Parts: sequence; C-alpha cells; structure tokens
Amino acid sequence: MAKKTVNQVVDRLIGADPLSAETFARLLGAPLRSGEENPFWKTFTFELSKGPFARGELRLNAAGNGALLILEPRDPPGLGQADIDRQALGPRLGMRPDPHIPPEGIETEYFQKGGVQVATQWTHTSRRLRSLVLKWEPAAIAAS
Repeated sequence: MAKKTVNQVVDRLIGADPLSAETFARLLGAPLRSGEENPFWKTFTFELSKGPFARGELRLNAAGNGALLILEPRDPPGLGQADIDRQALGPRLGMRPDPHIPPEGIETEYFQKGGVQVATQWTHTSRRLRSLVLKWEPAAIAAS
C-alpha cells in the first residue's frame, strides 16, 4: 500500500500548475509557513498530518517558473526501497553517492518524470528513504 501511496503523491505533485504557494498548499493538503526570502527565492515549510511523508520544505523562485520540493518520510515507520516503485518515477538519470552524510552516508538516485526531476535519497546501508526531492527547472518547464 505504501508503494502506491508514495507514487500517487509524486504523480499528484508533478502536475503542479502554476508553481505557486497556493497550488502546493492545495496539492499537499497542508498550510505553508513562510520562511526565508531573498530576491531570488521564497521558502516555505509544512507539516503533513497523514500519508507517507511527515514534513517538508518548498522553495519557489521569484520568476515563478522553478521550484524545489523536499519531502521527509514519516518515521516511524519510515520508507524503504520496497515502498516506492522506482520504475514509475520515469527514466533513471543517474546516481550519486555521498559517504559524508551521517550516520551511514547516502546515495541519491535521479529520475525524470513529466518534465520534473525526482530524486530519492537512500541511506547507504539500511536503504531507508532520507528524503524525496522534486525539482522544476525553467528549461524543463519550457520544453514540456
């Protein structure tokens, strides 16, 4: 059930249009709290009361054509590789290890789905999901 739920969340979020705080609040089903802001980016945080993710952060660029959404799994129970249908995340673009992230290092896999980059960050040894990141880039949006 978790696998279907995680992929359903991803499918719902990649359809975000327009890239605005209001759109993401509606799609997430949670209010967004304003955070840091500069001439280029506006940051929001949120808490989710149900589902596989507990909290996250949204960054919207000032031009309104780029965003970064970071989702953190609910722990416990957390999420393992069996909880996400990685093939449904689109073509795999690559993987990058980072052994310096405590306590056991991470490996980030990159996928492309519907013009959105989807990244899964896995703990190296226990293979638990550390975060799921969706990235909308202006060039990808214009090409889709």
